[in-house]
Amino acid sequence: MSNHTLSGKQSLLNLSDQCVMCGMCAPHCPTYIKSHNEAESPRGRISLIQAMLYGNLPMDGTLQQHLDSCLSCRACEAMCPSGVKFGMLIDGARARQREQGKLAKQDKERLLDTCASNKKLRKGAKLLRLAQLTGTYGLIKKGATHFAPELASAVSLLPEQLPAQKAWSTEYSAKGNEQGRVALFTGCIANIIDQKTLQDTITLLTQIGMRVSVPSNQACCGALHHHSGDFPRSQQLAEENIAAFDDKQYEHIIHCATGCGAHLLEYGKQQASDKAHEFSLKLDDIGHFLLAHGIDRLQFKPLNLSVAVHLPCTQRNVLKQPETSFELLKLIPQLNIAPLTGNNICCGAAGSYMLEQPEMAQQLRQDKLDSLQQLNPDTLVSSNIGCAMHLTTGLREQGPGSIEVIHPISLLVRQLIL
Repeated sequence: MSNHTLSGKQSLLNLSDQCVMCGMCAPHCPTYIKSHNEAESPRGRISLIQAMLYGNLPMDGTLQQHLDSCLSCRACEAMCPSGVKFGMLIDGARARQREQGKLAKQDKERLLDTCASNKKLRKGAKLLRLAQLTGTYGLIKKGATHFAPELASAVSLLPEQLPAQKAWSTEYSAKGNEQGRVALFTGCIANIIDQKTLQDTITLLTQIGMRVSVPSNQACCGALHHHSGDFPRSQQLAEENIAAFDDKQYEHIIHCATGCGAHLLEYGKQQASDKAHEFSLKLDDIGHFLLAHGIDRLQFKPLNLSVAVHLPCTQRNVLKQPETSFELLKLIPQLNIAPLTGNNICCGAAGSYMLEQPEMAQQLRQDKLDSLQQLNPDTLVSSNIGCAMHLTTGLREQGPGSIEVIHPISLLVRQLIL
């Protein structure tokens, strides 16, 4: 199946016809919960897509707004008794709009272009870090606010001090007897902002006896492009990654951001090639992999703190691994672990959604912040970089003394006894 087929009229109609309009999805849809507007429900959006495909509804701003306001959280898909593949349907509808000339905003295009280019991303990060160190960061934020609002929103998500960028070695040796060989997917944004989690991932993998390779020619996963309807660019990025990880010695390809992992997993559905299918079969989430390959043999120092676990939509609805973070954290003695209330509803990050639909994104985030206030944990863990950035920004805006947000892998390494 090609990406062109995924946006074809008949393919989209076939997907939409699987919906029996029962409405069981509505109570699980974040935008419907907030608006009580049928057009903001999965069933309503499917009706709009069908009307668009049959030519009964113009591709105007109203239609685009209802499609754009979908978070692609796929909570509806996970609960659908008819098995409607809503993720494929909404992505295909957006791609069809794009093919018909309904392009993304200029700010969005710049963001997607930057994420797709490791060179541009690294250069931009170096300039921003230099600005932070020299005290000119505020001027950049003001300029971005005036000339490129969505890019200004992206800048606001950055940590107050960007870390120095580290060049990865092509390979990291296993500690002790080698048990296997894996490759690490670093991603784009995470490789700039959250190299700590990537390094901690390598630490745990090597400690359980894995030799870790980090292919230098890997690219952005393409999720932002795909969900924005830019299928040609997402396909190009997929092909680059499939080629970068095309090594028979890699028994597994490990990711540590569930948003990337969910999209990487579906390369096999989006690319009509044996290599794409093989890539998806090798893919595994770092937490899921560690639990299956002996992390329980490692020892961790006790930690008498309370931790709230945020469950990203991609981990729950696509990867189908809702218990992974909880099982990992149980390895730390004396740790008090609790789920964040409302984990079944999206936090509002949803890739670039938090930049494009800030009002709804902030409403959904506020629900999480309210839940955190009630739980009052010492730490919040999240396995997705986008969610972590979104929640961290909200906590930072509340003032000093905010709750630490960390990847569960990094919390494990912090307590690891070497």
